[in-house]
Parts: sequence; structure tokens; C-alpha cells
Amino acid sequence: MDKTSKQISLEGVDNKPLKPLIKWAGGKTRLNQQLLKVSNLALKSLEIKKFNYYEPFFGGGALFLELHKNRKIKSAHVNDIIPHLVSFYETVAKEEWLNVLFNEIESLTNTFEEGDQKEVYGSAKKNSGWVKEFNDLWMGKHPKTKQEKIKSAALFFVLNKTGFNGMFRLNKEGKFNIPKGDTNKISFDAKVKDNFRDISLLLSQTTIHLGSYKKLLPPENEIDKKTSFIYLDPPYIPDSKTADFTDYSKEGFDEKDHKQVADIFHQLAQDGYMVVLSNNSNDDAKEMYAKNNKAFAYEVDVSRAIAKIKEGKRPPSKELLVSSFNLSDLGMKRI
Repeated sequence: MDKTSKQISLEGVDNKPLKPLIKWAGGKTRLNQQLLKVSNLALKSLEIKKFNYYEPFFGGGALFLELHKNRKIKSAHVNDIIPHLVSFYETVAKEEWLNVLFNEIESLTNTFEEGDQKEVYGSAKKNSGWVKEFNDLWMGKHPKTKQEKIKSAALFFVLNKTGFNGMFRLNKEGKFNIPKGDTNKISFDAKVKDNFRDISLLLSQTTIHLGSYKKLLPPENEIDKKTSFIYLDPPYIPDSKTADFTDYSKEGFDEKDHKQVADIFHQLAQDGYMVVLSNNSNDDAKEMYAKNNKAFAYEVDVSRAIAKIKEGKRPPSKELLVSSFNLSDLGMKRI
């Protein structure tokens, strides 16, 4: 694997209700309850009480936190291709670094709330502010020292909280280029810090990978199909040619990549793995997943965490939920 931390167990870690530390495009907080029921069916089918959990497109980790709260996970193995995001989680996972990280975030927060917020946030075009500081840490070399990693994690957090809709996007040069959003206050009180501490403990007992999602899945990684549950949440298959919510990494995620994920999903299903995938419910997605009669495809209502707002409300949307096993017991109608 491109980068691996040692395998550990979540047994013994408190099952507290936790909130994702960051916003993430495609976040599944609003789909959690359906996915929780799906995981119960997987456990029932496997005839076990807890599973080894694999999430190759980790993002904000909303489902991971929900499953842990509900005592579904024995061990967790997560991955993302974005080094800035993985470095953030790896930094948070170090309990001994948290106080320094908190001090750094508080310093940035105070600067933002007391100064010219647009100037403090900065821009990639003008090469200024936080955006410049963040990109300087990642261009040419990745943060290596403790000080650099903590600075990167703090900037990642405040940029996520104050950038437009909490989005993360890199241009082709690998530079973060999301403009400032409407937020004028960063919430970082005792409650937020407690959430950080609890997630730090959880992440310290999680296997974290950096690299291609393929590295976490068979055949490149050995997974026991009798004890494991795989959740695939790749970038959305766009509804239109102008949609740009898939360009999280400088490499992007194009049509060929989407088809490759679909091929891998169908192979995992055919090989007998408990695997579930979610994505946009549109013609392209249905063609890739629902046309295979060995896959169980369903359409579910969901309000996305990141979407264009019309008259103060986020538009309703439907999402495609595809499983290697039948979900009819949940009252879902197969499409």
C-alpha cells in the first residue's frame, strides 16, 4: 500500500456519538440511518456481532462514526487519495499533539474573527492568506515535521469551516483553490474540542491508508469475506457536464474511473463480499450498476451536505444505493 499504519482493533474504545470533524462533498450523514440498517442485514447474513470495516473513499467519515457508535465495528481500515486529508486525520490521531493543534486553531480563529476575514482567508489567484500558507506547505514537499503537520491540520480545519460550502478542491497544479464562503465565525468551543479528543482516540486505533482505493480492496489487499463489510462511496457520477464536485484531487475522477469502480464493485459482489456502494441516482449510474442483475440497486431520498442552495433550501435529491445482497427486508424496492 502507498502508506499504511499498523492494524489495530476498536475493541474497548468507547462507543460515543461523534460528529465528523469536517464537511465533505458527498458526506453521508443524511444517509446514515439507511446504511446502518443495511449493515445490520450484513451482520445477520454473516452471523457475527461486529465486522471488520473497510472504507476506501473515507472523506468526512460520517458512516464510520455512526457504525462505531452503534457497536458494529471490530476493526476499521480506511483510505483516501488526498494527502492533505489523510495528514489531517493522522495528526488528529496523535493525542500528544492535540493541545498544540488546539492552540494553533484558536490562534487562526482569533485572527480570522478579529481581522479582515477575506484578506485573512486569502486566495490562490492572489497567492495570499491562509490559502497561500496551506499551499506552501504542500507544494514541492509534504509536511514532514511535527510543526508542519500541525500547521497543515489547523489550516485544513479552518479553511474547511470558512471556505465556500466547506468544499475541498485542487487545481491541476495541486493547489487548493476554494474561495471564501459566507461564514464569519468558527465554532471551536469545549464541545468541539471534546469531539476532537474522542475522534483522536478512535483514529489512533484505526488503520489509515493514503493512496488509491484499490490498495484497500482485493486482490491487492486480502480481506476475510466471512467477517468483513465494505462501503464504497466514490466521487459522484455528475448529473451534468458542468458539475465539478468530483475534482477533489489534482488527478480528478473521470468517466473511466467511475466505470472502473463499477467493475470492481461487481467483481467483489460476484466473489461473495459484503459490499455496499452509494452514488448519484442518474442514468449513467443506473447503467453502470442497476443493469447488472446480480447487483441489488435501490433509489433513496437524501439531502446532500454540499449542493447549490435555492431560496435558502438545499434541493431534494435521490441517491443510488447498490448492494451485493438483497435489501428487500428494509422495505426498499429494487430498480
